[in-house]
Amino acid sequence: MNYKGAKKGWMKVLNKSKLIMQTNESKSVMNSIRLKDGEVEVNYKSSLEYKCLRYCDMNKYIKRYSLEPFSIQYYKPTTKKFHRYFVDLYIEFENNQKFLVEVKSYKETIRPVLPKKKTVKAMLNYNKAEETYAINLCKWKAAEAFCQERGIRFLILTEKELK
Repeated sequence: MNYKGAKKGWMKVLNKSKLIMQTNESKSVMNSIRLKDGEVEVNYKSSLEYKCLRYCDMNKYIKRYSLEPFSIQYYKPTTKKFHRYFVDLYIEFENNQKFLVEVKSYKETIRPVLPKKKTVKAMLNYNKAEETYAINLCKWKAAEAFCQERGIRFLILTEKELK
């Protein structure tokens, strides 16, 4: 979910050999990496994603990483259909530990609190947050199962971890 005023942009990759340049069924992945003046740039959708990408690029213990590496099928309760979910990052460390990482604001990782004042606007915001939370739980459950089958760890990183 993109938020109004969220920091977005292109980050110049300094350690190009670490970035896995892949083609996959996600058009967004192809739109997330670009070559500009002989440099590689990656598109970030929030300041949290930027911090995580910069960490991957600069951390000497990270062997390689990739943006939106896998399509994971999950059941979306709001549409009662299966959809594809692309986790934000795949990270592989020098010690061969592998992680799929979702970068989210902490607010989206916890159940929303019913507003004290039940104005129309407050209730619309609450209902939207409830829906987002329910969908996220379904995505994360599918990602956990996907990772468990492949010996990969699934992490959700928020602003609390990405200080």
